[in-house]
Amino acid sequence: MYCCFDDSNIKAQLIEESFDYPAGDSIGAHGWVHFSPNSGTLNRIMVTDPGLQYAGFQTQGIGNAATLTNTGQDSYKPLSSVQNSGSVYSFFLVRVDTVRTTGDYFCAFLTSTSSTNFLCRVYARKMSSTAVNFAFGLSKTTTTGGVQWSDTVYTKGTTYLVVMKYTFNSASNTDDEVSLHIFSSGVPSIEPAPVIGPLTGTGTDAADIGRFALRQGSESSAPNLKIDEIFTGTSWSGVLPVEMSSFGSFVKGRDVNLYWSSEGEINNLRFEVERSDVKGQMSNEWTKIGSVAGNGTTSYQNSYTFTDRGLSTGTYNYRLKQIDINGNFEYFNLMNEVNIGIPVKYDLSQNYPNPFNPVTKINFDLPSDAMTVLRIFDISGREVSTPGKRSKNCRISFGHFQCSRYVKRSLLLYFIGRRLCINKEDAAC
Repeated sequence: MYCCFDDSNIKAQLIEESFDYPAGDSIGAHGWVHFSPNSGTLNRIMVTDPGLQYAGFQTQGIGNAATLTNTGQDSYKPLSSVQNSGSVYSFFLVRVDTVRTTGDYFCAFLTSTSSTNFLCRVYARKMSSTAVNFAFGLSKTTTTGGVQWSDTVYTKGTTYLVVMKYTFNSASNTDDEVSLHIFSSGVPSIEPAPVIGPLTGTGTDAADIGRFALRQGSESSAPNLKIDEIFTGTSWSGVLPVEMSSFGSFVKGRDVNLYWSSEGEINNLRFEVERSDVKGQMSNEWTKIGSVAGNGTTSYQNSYTFTDRGLSTGTYNYRLKQIDINGNFEYFNLMNEVNIGIPVKYDLSQNYPNPFNPVTKINFDLPSDAMTVLRIFDISGREVSTPGKRSKNCRISFGHFQCSRYVKRSLLLYFIGRRLCINKEDAAC
């Protein structure tokens, strides 16, 4: 049975935003803060469907997008931790639908305490030669510090991957740098030269970077656009994820076989496999049950498998915790629950492991509730142990057998007896 997966977007990153919310919601209902103007509901930024797609970046088909117009409230989302050294990167998808001649910026960083000190401002403006094409622009702070526009001409209605970068420097209070990368296809695993920058401008450096802002700008100059898949981190490879293309499962007897594949990986150390036992549909406790080594950095498809063996009757959830070499991690959930059904007949399985020293596991199947006795005999017919003697629900169960007190190399036989629980007041039940 093939099953889909859910990229639940739990990562050790500063912002992860796929707008996985109902279309028609304000983004202010989902962790964003509306400001400028600070009161009223004038044209708030809304969630719209569908989301933007870009091959090779993040997980396809997750969430919707946010639509920005040329008038209304601005919004910001706080970073999970404030940064004041190194570099801060924000990757996002953008599709510009309408541009105006003057141009205006539609996103930027903010300091942790400000809603006016916009930094690393990203612009879009109409090209005078045609109404179809436009240019991206970048400035460190205000336009008086200088806006640099891209030499490449871009096309309206096309989805681009844009990366904005702010780098802290310490030689003076005006030497911090900003850069902009723009891609129409592909996702480089190693940071290339930027399309614009590095720029320093004349504006005062930021005390820190603590917020990512979306701006609807001026009615006469701002673009109309959709933005999606905003991921912010402190390194190029730390923001780019493992791109999962499938995650599925199938059941064989009491075993659950998991399989998944990636289209590309960056610094992928390993996948940890976690399971949750759905007890009365209320459980959300996850247990690590194994791990599978990753393939580091690769642009090729990689396939993985893992088998969870010998499960009892029940319902289970599974997820993968992908961990990179820097300790960043991301969860991928198997969207369906996995069911191990009630056995159709009594069955006693071969013990495992075999040979063993000193403990082995003996599985048995019960199609109905029963008082169960597991008896173990040696080759001469002498009963040597009854490790399991208790009431069992109709399910797949098991007993553990310790052989250290018996003669080594003995041949052991075992069988299971049962008594049906008919009378609820029966003490044996």
